[in-house]
Amino acid sequence: MAKGQEMRITDAELSLIKNTFAGNDALLKVMRKIFLPEISAESPIGQNMDLWMTMKIEDVSPEEALINLKARNTMIQHTEMCLGQLKVLSGMKEETVEKTKERLAKDSAK
Repeated sequence: MAKGQEMRITDAELSLIKNTFAGNDALLKVMRKIFLPEISAESPIGQNMDLWMTMKIEDVSPEEALINLKARNTMIQHTEMCLGQLKVLSGMKEETVEKTKERLAKDSAK
């Protein structure tokens, strides 16, 4: 990365992500349950919730209903992608520029 260029996620935020999510797939699964609740026969009575089931569809055109369905699918894909990004970031190895140079030099000597 060029000097002075900032990453979207700061070192402190990356450290927080690693400390929170590294090796903690159970936490990501709980977050998925919160962000993407689903209908399940195993859910206790009164706790089944699909965020879209409260949307009024009686007064919308088929075209608008299709747009809403596509928006729902996009939101689900985005949330899954974000959870995946947390998993990848939490598993990243920390390596300084000097250590990267050393590793590459060793690899090229083979």
